[in-house]
Amino acid sequence: MKPSAERISLGLRGIGIRVWLAFALVLTLLGLLSGLQFVLRTTGGTLFLFATFAPLLIFTAILIVSSAILYELLRQRRLFEYERYGPGEIIFRQGDSGDCAYFIRSGEVEVVHEGDGAESVIAKLGKGEYFGEMALLSNEPRNATVRAVSHTELATLGKRNFLPLLNVLPAAHEDILKTVRRRAMAKTK
Repeated sequence: MKPSAERISLGLRGIGIRVWLAFALVLTLLGLLSGLQFVLRTTGGTLFLFATFAPLLIFTAILIVSSAILYELLRQRRLFEYERYGPGEIIFRQGDSGDCAYFIRSGEVEVVHEGDGAESVIAKLGKGEYFGEMALLSNEPRNATVRAVSHTELATLGKRNFLPLLNVLPAAHEDILKTVRRRAMAKTK
């Protein structure tokens, strides 16, 4: 099953931004084409068309591009992204590269180790717990698969923010290291 997380955002997402920017480009081109039409055939009708619609098209394009830029700036400044998963959805698979840590806001997940063609559930985690940090600290691939048991909302913290956060918050650093040690000890048993 492929992950199909619902990302909570301002309404403009991933490929949506590209579509809006392409739309803004089309509006700008239409404005320029109406200006060209005005230059080539200056009549009362083309003057009206150019004077009415070209500024409107250009203004709309400027609003779209400005909104896309603002969205990107706000997205880059956010510490956390939010994702929702339904029961049975895979959050990440064992062997995937680790690019973020996950903090459970609601719901429950199970951590599954896959080996010799069999799965074994090694942990169940709930609200207030976190996972995925080991891959960020070790730069190793994910050591287990994690899937949602129930409807789950997660806050994700990207690697770009995770490591500096540990340096700034000593208590978080100590807590995460304790958890990593505890999980490593449980894995060797």
